[in-house]
Amino acid sequence: MSEQKPSVLIAFGGNALDVGNSANVHQKEEFIVARRAMSSVVDIVQAGYDRIILTHGNGPQVGRIFLQQELTKSQFPRQITLDVCVADSQGRIGYILQNVFDNLCHQRGLDKMASTVVTQVVVDKNDGAFLKPNKPIGLFYKEEEAKKLIEERDWKMKEDAGRGWRRLVPSPKPMQIVEESKILKLVESGFMTIACGGGGIPVVVNEQGEFRGVEAVIDKDRTSALLAANAKVDVFVILTEANFCYINYKKPNEKAIQKVKYSEMEKYQKEGHFLEGSMGPKVEAAMDFIRKGGKRAIIANLYDLLPALSGQCGTEITAD
Repeated sequence: MSEQKPSVLIAFGGNALDVGNSANVHQKEEFIVARRAMSSVVDIVQAGYDRIILTHGNGPQVGRIFLQQELTKSQFPRQITLDVCVADSQGRIGYILQNVFDNLCHQRGLDKMASTVVTQVVVDKNDGAFLKPNKPIGLFYKEEEAKKLIEERDWKMKEDAGRGWRRLVPSPKPMQIVEESKILKLVESGFMTIACGGGGIPVVVNEQGEFRGVEAVIDKDRTSALLAANAKVDVFVILTEANFCYINYKKPNEKAIQKVKYSEMEKYQKEGHFLEGSMGPKVEAAMDFIRKGGKRAIIANLYDLLPALSGQCGTEITAD
């Protein structure tokens, strides 16, 4: 009897379905990009991994939802709130990933199917992020357009690296995954379960104990780490465009980090090797998982999933 493979939570970056910002992109291209990304997940199913949770980003997709709103604002002036935008993207991306995964498994003769959970994530209504929105989303605007939006919609906006002005929204910490028990039951029933898309739909709990959506976005890696820890998966994998985490990145003495203990990675983190806008949140999430009792956290390239699980590539963090 073969040994059971470890349980895995895989966090896809938004690039897993990113087809660029052109308005001429055809919908079929999303399925083509998804097929390439999901092939690596089907590879690990074929290798015997059975208990799999998949989370994903949604940055490019939410950006396009905002673009659609701007292009049609004269006909449809009512703005869709951020919580609903995230829900829209969860449904769209979940459907595409689920469809591609099921078809690939069918083609390879594998008895495995995916199931997508539209997921709400509770945040604290008193989280300091609501007072200091700092997460840029959506389109770039000229300064005069930005000032008009600040006045008309009460948006917080900031000039972004010479590229134009962008809307800033709060990014509070995830506290509770509302559909967590459903996710775990689906995994136990044998489904490859897709959940917590885009960090989850941000909700707060009101005085009556009801969930109410809020204008915010939650960091996908933070939510993924929370779910990975609560689900007690054996391995938490963050897939991104980079092959490794690096110390002294883009310097003459740049060095890839391969296998590393928590305390050493913490030292690199404190030394400022991982930038806030790129690898920083991923390293923070991986370390959070280990800190909460996780066994292995891996940061690797989107298309190197099976080799990374086998210890052949990527940055692997383990407890001391």
